[in-house]
Amino acid sequence: MTILVVDDEKELRETLKNALELEGYDVILAENGLVGFTLAQEKKPDLILLDISMPVMDGFTTLFKLKQNPSTKDIPVIILTGQYVDEENLERGFNLGAIEYLYKPIKLAELTARVRSVLRMKILELEAKKAQTGTAKFFINEIKRIFSTLKGVMEILILSEGISYEFKASISEDLKKLKKWFEIVDYYTIINDIVAGVEKMDMRIVDLSALLKNLIEEVKGKYENVKFELNLAREAIIQGDDNLLRVGFKIFIDLVSEAMPSGGAISITQTIRSGKDGRFVFVVVRDEAPKLPLEFAKILFNPYALSNFEFTPPYNLLGLKVFQMLIELHGGFVLVEPSELTSGNKFIIQVRSA
Repeated sequence: MTILVVDDEKELRETLKNALELEGYDVILAENGLVGFTLAQEKKPDLILLDISMPVMDGFTTLFKLKQNPSTKDIPVIILTGQYVDEENLERGFNLGAIEYLYKPIKLAELTARVRSVLRMKILELEAKKAQTGTAKFFINEIKRIFSTLKGVMEILILSEGISYEFKASISEDLKKLKKWFEIVDYYTIINDIVAGVEKMDMRIVDLSALLKNLIEEVKGKYENVKFELNLAREAIIQGDDNLLRVGFKIFIDLVSEAMPSGGAISITQTIRSGKDGRFVFVVVRDEAPKLPLEFAKILFNPYALSNFEFTPPYNLLGLKVFQMLIELHGGFVLVEPSELTSGNKFIIQVRSA
C-alpha cells in the first residue's frame, strides 16, 4: 500500500519515510500542500499524512481541495500538527474530512499503529462495499435474465402473423422502453462498481461546454418535436471521466426529451461562478414536461420515498438516479424545482471547475 507524506520539514519527511518503509509501505514525499495535492491526484495513495503549517499551500487548504476533488475525496487523511492545537482548528480539521490527528514530535510506534488501524478500516470498508455490490449485481442479473426472456417473447410476437397492427405497435413501444431499461441498468452496475472500488474512473480534463454541444447535435434528429435552446459558457473546464459524463448527460437529455411526448422546448444554460469555496460550473436545464408538485420534486431522486405519492412522474426514475450518482461521483450535485411557469421543471447541476 502507498502512503503520501506531506510536510515541509525535510528531516521529518525522511524519518517518516524510513519508518513506514520498514513496515512494508511504499512512500511518496511532498514538501508542501500544492505538491502534495498534485501527487495525490497522480498517484492515488491509500493514505495521506498531512502537515498543517506549510508554505505555498497550508494543510487545511490542501485537505479542503483533496475532499472536493472526485479522484482524491475518499483517501483517508491523518493530520500532523504541533504539540498544541486549539479546539477550533481541531474541529476544523475533522469537519474538512481528516480522520486522525498525530502530534509532533511524532512517536514512531504510535505512527505505525495509527497507520495500520486506518488502513485496516479502509480495507474493511472496501470489502463491505464489494460485498454489497456483489449482492446487488446478483439480483440485477436475475431480474435481467427474467426480462431477457420476456424481451425474446415480445420480439417473436412482433414478427408473428395474425396479430393486429395496433397490438404490434403497443408491444414495439414497450420493447423500446425495456431495451432502454437494460442500458440504464448496465450503467447503474458500473457506477456501483466504482463506488465499491472495484472499478476506477478515468479522470482527465473535460470541456463540459463542448461535451453538451456535441450531445445535443447527436440527439436533435431523434427528437424532432423538441426545440433545444443552448446558452453555454465559452469554456467550462472540469475534471472528470469523459466517457461517464457523456453517458450520464446522454441519459439525462434522453429522459427529459421523452418526458415531453408532444414536444416542447428544452433550455440549457451554463454559467461559471466563483465563491469562497472555489469555482463551479452550473448547468440549468428547463423543460416543458408536466410540472412536478413541490413536495414531490424535493424527493425525486429517492424512488423509495416516492411511493407515498399518487402523482406519476414524467421522467424515467432509474435514469434520473443514475445521472445523479454520476454527478455525485464527480463531486457535484443535482437539484430539481418545479418551474415558476404553468408547466415544466428546472434541473440545477453543479460540478467543481478544474
